This record gives sequence, C-alpha cells and structure tokens, in this order.
Amino acid sequence: MANERNSLSDCCDYPIIKILILGDQAVGKTSLMLRFISDNFIENHLNTLGIDFKTKNIKHKEHDYQLQIWDSAGQERFKNITRTYYKKASAIIIAFDSTSIKSFEDVQNWIQNISNEVGNKIPLAIAATKCDIEYPENVIKGKNFAKERKLKYFKTSSKIDRNVKEMFWYLIEESIKLKTIDYGSTHSLVLRSGTKKIRKSKCCN
Repeated sequence: MANERNSLSDCCDYPIIKILILGDQAVGKTSLMLRFISDNFIENHLNTLGIDFKTKNIKHKEHDYQLQIWDSAGQERFKNITRTYYKKASAIIIAFDSTSIKSFEDVQNWIQNISNEVGNKIPLAIAATKCDIEYPENVIKGKNFAKERKLKYFKTSSKIDRNVKEMFWYLIEESIKLKTIDYGSTHSLVLRSGTKKIRKSKCCN
C-alpha cells in the first residue's frame, strides 16, 4: 500500500494529503470543508454536483504539506463518479446529518462502497454534523455504530466550529503515519484540469 502510493518518488517538493468527504446530499460536507480551509461558515450555500475541492498549505512537525479536501455530491446519480476518487484519497470522512435518521442509516452503505473499492487501507472517520442542534438519539446511534466498527467518531458543527479542526487534523496525522499520502504535484493534481463544478439549489450546515 505505502509503496504504491509513494511510487512518484520522495524527491518531490512536498507531499499531498487528500481527504475525501462522503455522505448524503445536504448533510453539510461543503460546510466542513469551508470551515477548515477558510474558517468560514455560510448559512445557505449551493449544493455540490459531482466533485469540488479546495487546497490549503499546512505544516506538521516542521514538514510542509499541501492538503486537498474533496467535497463530493451525495446525489445517487453521482455516486459512480465519486467511487473513482476512493483510491486517490489519503483519508475519508463519512458525514451524516445528526437531525436526519436516513442520512445516518446510509452511513453503512458508504462504508460498504469504500470497503469494496479500497478495503480498510486508508484512515476513516465518521462525522455527525449539525451538532449545534440537539438530536441526542441519532448522535448516540452514530457513536455506538463507530465504536462497533472501531472507527473514529466526531460530533461536529461547522456553524459553531465544533470538532472540525480536530477531525481533519486527526486524519492528517493518520495519513502521514500510515503513509497514504502522495508525492508529485503534476500527477496528483491532475484533478485540477478535469474537475467541473456545477452548483444549484440550497443547502445547510
């Protein structure tokens, strides 16, 4: 696994950490990305169609990295597109809306999709979003679900900046430790020229 991902050579200028956010439509994936990248929250923003991503230069233990956060669409018709990015990811977040039981129930489907494509070779975390609103039953279910599967679990709110930084830094550190990062800006950033961003309709935090 590590040899395959690092085959571009250690002599490149900086490693790239790519975190993919999965989950149903309107669970707050874009808000998680924007809160970490720009420390910003937009109450009503446009839904992502296909794949969008943003980058941020970060430093960990005196080493420089480029972080890419990939924001995926949750609509059914885009799920095949999203799967093509599983193998390129350094780590994956599976997000569900703590106010929506359906989005929580779909977490198992997202985990199965990941397992089918990459097995258990990359770090995963489950994020309960919108935890500034109290829905304790769904939050407790999510915590128990993650514990049973030995996955890291975060109660997050992009609106009040709760556990967002902690979640991303956990995955950054795990990616570095497990060597699921990529080297070589030209190859790894091919996404820049091929990604289309089409947005419409309103979404929440």
